[in-house]
Amino acid sequence: MEGNSRMSLRPASTLILAIACCIVLMLTSMLPAFAQNTRIDSFNHAKKLLTQVYAGHETTFYCGCTYAGSEVDVASCGYQPKKDPDRAKRIEWEHVVPAEAFGQSFKEWREGHTACVDSKGKAFKGRNCARKMSTQFRYMEADLYNLQPAIGEVNWLRSN
Repeated sequence: MEGNSRMSLRPASTLILAIACCIVLMLTSMLPAFAQNTRIDSFNHAKKLLTQVYAGHETTFYCGCTYAGSEVDVASCGYQPKKDPDRAKRIEWEHVVPAEAFGQSFKEWREGHTACVDSKGKAFKGRNCARKMSTQFRYMEADLYNLQPAIGEVNWLRSN
């Protein structure tokens, strides 16, 4: 009889374990939906905040050069400028996932918007139109987790 009572408990404990696993799986799959920028809606504001975030850890993302303020010490990592020595000495905040990669999901980026017209009456699209028309794009563009300090020339050479 003792063997039978153990047998009847196993399916119940297996069911509880399966339900617990499903709950954990559901919760962890929902985390990315909650782990997004919903406060910083300006790329310029994000860059100012990042100087504070990286204070004391001023090292460029790709090359490991040190920097102070907005000036890179290219000798600290042996970087040799390729085409633009002035830009090589400057820190830029690089989108690890390029803005174009997530920007393409916005209609304003791809097609423009009737409100995206410059002072001369010429329509524009792309980053500037998406930035002007979409709060969600501005949040994505200013996401601190996607921005890293980079040598300006490396940022330019990497492009999209």
